[in-house]
Amino acid sequence: MSHTKLTPAAARILSLPVVFTPEAWQQAISIDSTLAMADIEDRLSFTIAAAYQAALADPSQEQEVVDFGLHRLPPDGDPHAPLWLDLQASRQADSKQQQLLISLKQPLTQAA
Repeated sequence: MSHTKLTPAAARILSLPVVFTPEAWQQAISIDSTLAMADIEDRLSFTIAAAYQAALADPSQEQEVVDFGLHRLPPDGDPHAPLWLDLQASRQADSKQQQLLISLKQPLTQAA
């Protein structure tokens, strides 16, 4: 198997811990069934991979926010109603470290 050496910029991105906003977690990861741990694992790994892929598209740019999206089943798991979910990954820094924050691109609209 061949391994490709990461650039320093790409290595920095891949070393960032990933954090979700509650809304992004609810829409991208959470499901209503408590018996579907494998589904949660799949959703989590796919979402994190998509976020890293978007951030790595041009690591030298060091953009603070990158948009990405994915198809996923709604939280109720209905296989007949797949949805497109627009997300963004932003590099956030606090006083201790940086992190990759995954959030909804647009906030959910509240029904009246």
